[in-house]
Amino acid sequence: MTLTGISSAGDVKFEVSLDRERLALGETAQLGLSFRGTQSMPAPDIGNIDGLEVRYVGPSTMMTVINGQVSSSVTHMYLVQPLRVGKFQIGPFAFRYKNNNYASNMIILTVTEERPLTQRPQQRPAEEPVEKMDVSDRIFVTLNLEKPTAYVNELIPVTVKLYVNQMNVSDIQLPAFSQEGFSKVEFKEPKQYRERMGGLTYDVLEFRTNLYATRPGDYKVGPAKIKCNIVVRKRRGTSAQDDMFGGDPALRDSFFDDFLARYEKQPIELKSDEVHLIVSPLPAEGMPKDFSGAVGDYQFIFNANPAQVKTGDPVTVRMAINGTGNFNTVLSPKFENMEGFKAYEPEVKTQENSKTFTQVLIPETEKVTQVPRAAFSYFDPIAKAYKTIVQGPISLTVEKAKEELPSKVVGPAPVAARQEEKELASDIIFIKEKPGRWMPRENDLYKKWVFWMAVFIPFILLAAIYIVVGRMNKMKYDAAYASRIAAFKVTRSGMKALKHKLRGSDSRVFYEALFTTMQDYLGNRLHLPPAGLTFDIAAQRLSSENVEMAVITKIRNLFTVCDEARFGFSTFNSEQMSDDYKELEGIMKYLERKRL
Repeated sequence: MTLTGISSAGDVKFEVSLDRERLALGETAQLGLSFRGTQSMPAPDIGNIDGLEVRYVGPSTMMTVINGQVSSSVTHMYLVQPLRVGKFQIGPFAFRYKNNNYASNMIILTVTEERPLTQRPQQRPAEEPVEKMDVSDRIFVTLNLEKPTAYVNELIPVTVKLYVNQMNVSDIQLPAFSQEGFSKVEFKEPKQYRERMGGLTYDVLEFRTNLYATRPGDYKVGPAKIKCNIVVRKRRGTSAQDDMFGGDPALRDSFFDDFLARYEKQPIELKSDEVHLIVSPLPAEGMPKDFSGAVGDYQFIFNANPAQVKTGDPVTVRMAINGTGNFNTVLSPKFENMEGFKAYEPEVKTQENSKTFTQVLIPETEKVTQVPRAAFSYFDPIAKAYKTIVQGPISLTVEKAKEELPSKVVGPAPVAARQEEKELASDIIFIKEKPGRWMPRENDLYKKWVFWMAVFIPFILLAAIYIVVGRMNKMKYDAAYASRIAAFKVTRSGMKALKHKLRGSDSRVFYEALFTTMQDYLGNRLHLPPAGLTFDIAAQRLSSENVEMAVITKIRNLFTVCDEARFGFSTFNSEQMSDDYKELEGIMKYLERKRL
């Protein structure tokens, strides 16, 4: 897992939010001052707000990692209690930190004499601690189809949203769901924003894609599944469920809690609800003969160049289908009459909202006067009717190619003349005017080293290719061998980079690199996925391989000190960093000598 450093002011967004913007006297609301793009921003001094009692609660951090792209934020939480009825302006706040200026938005809090009559069902009271919320309220996934009914081959926009409320989430995988009878689902990179729901503010990742059904039926689409890791604070003497919701740093401000705390990743798979979808077959009535299955709303552009050619010269015809719909089922438009032309297979180019067919036609006779008409038929699901677009014909001038003079074939000389020439040649002995280059007999080519090099080099190259290909195949099919090679590379490149960071004074950066190097090495050496590898997973494998308990203890200590430096914001001197570097180096040397 990667933590972001201090961002520039231009990369940090300062926002103010309330979980409830309408209160009655005696009720409280949570005020959040959020900084998106950093996790190292201190709590700003917002001063006193007339008519409101504001009390600082603590910070809450949020981080997501998707395909290596890191997004982080820190939210400083305040408890707001009104002292009188009225409307109160909260913000805008402005302050200066590390030579950078930050300014927030403004929100209005409305306070009434009595409790508002319109209460959201099962709404969480503002006084209720966050840690009592269920996991389904803090992080969940939704699946939405843009339409409940569709036709076969009709594109159906699909939206999957991941909602996260004040939790650290990393290693988020793209949504996945397999659905028989539908096209393969491939999600695009998500967009990120915030959304209020049920009085709470959520960080939302929105994934979009399109799918289409290949046959009619009554389907239940989904559920959509997203795998990720939740970073939780593990406290001594508490269960994992208490760690996830009872150890929220936004609700405690204790030095000893931070000192004794230990962070860890917990894998989780989130599932959405199923969505009902009815897929109807395409109507048989009115279906054109040249209909190829295209469903959507399209335009047809048709042109041909050049307009004047000779017989045998090519004419390039470009047919572009633009619009919205399922381009997977769009085929090349059909020509009305191809008499007098020789046609080649079209070249197809598909883009996001268009599909272009480039076809070469060669007129075989000068009697051709035009490029024939072309027709494209499709089904419009909005109009619920078939449509046909006809383009052309395009005028064409074809000239007859110039006739070339036939080649003159010279036959052989008469037999008598050839016999006389042969007899004459046998009576003549030509005199060699120059002897050429004289060479001693012992200077033969096969006695030279160049000759033997030319002979053996192909065999040497063949042997080298055999070895390289064999190693590549072994790396591809032998997972254990590939893991050992990867672990060996980590010991060389990873430790070299780690030693370079040892010279710096930032212990957090050093322990981040040490954790990544140790995670990569142990994952490859133990034949486990390096991403998401924790000490508990590594310890189980090490124990089964009869690794000494002292070595396992050293690995556990390294995991612990890395967590304290990365998540607990502890600092370490250069001497301790050097000792931990040597500790990891010794562990690697021990595991390299041991057969695993």
